[in-house]
Amino acid sequence: MYGGYPNCALVKLYAKLGLHRYNWLEGTNFQLDRLKRFNISAATAYYITLVARLPTSDLQQIFQVVVEEEHLGILDLTCRHSRPQGKDLIDREFKEGDAFLTSTSPANIAFSDTKRFYVLNESELRCSDWISLYVELAICTSHRRIRARDLSKFEIEIVQVAKKSLDDKEPPSLKSKAVVIYITYKDLVKSLRIGEPCLCKAIVRRVVNETKGILSIQGDCWNDLLRSILRRDLESLGVA
Repeated sequence: MYGGYPNCALVKLYAKLGLHRYNWLEGTNFQLDRLKRFNISAATAYYITLVARLPTSDLQQIFQVVVEEEHLGILDLTCRHSRPQGKDLIDREFKEGDAFLTSTSPANIAFSDTKRFYVLNESELRCSDWISLYVELAICTSHRRIRARDLSKFEIEIVQVAKKSLDDKEPPSLKSKAVVIYITYKDLVKSLRIGEPCLCKAIVRRVVNETKGILSIQGDCWNDLLRSILRRDLESLGVA
């Protein structure tokens, strides 16, 4: 299954998530080159075969990735497998077919409380492609009709990112395994369309279990401007 599936944009993001898991655990930097094929089980597990490449060389590698949707309509994913093809992974599936954020804090506090939160600096933002990946996943899992051509029109600018460790014994850092991530970003395309800055926010809870090799993420994103416009319109109608 590939060309005729309407949600190829989402599958490509799931493929990138699988590579993100592998890169995290193995210390590599494989990037998605293209999808080869994928199948979806009845339990909404995506079995993806892809071609990845290393930006610093011409090396290409076929990977097999499994991403499970824990809930539909929101970012809630688990990735247990993402490995080079043929390495300790059952190929048959590829041929056949927590309460969220229970301990989060308001996003505005995250960027001002540097004792409890780790705020990424500019160089870290430039080198962290996973931030944009998390934002795109939050958007596409909530709006499942987004197609590949729509995703290509996305243009976001990451403004600020702060991380809070879920482990009280571990101070937050760039490599924290269990964190809540607060992201502020600009939707540049929407800003041009509405004629004023469109500042958006996302919150993502990420847990990496290195022992079991499991990556899980949950999250959501929203637009403060559109919320305020909706609230204003409702007030004008006497509804709010």
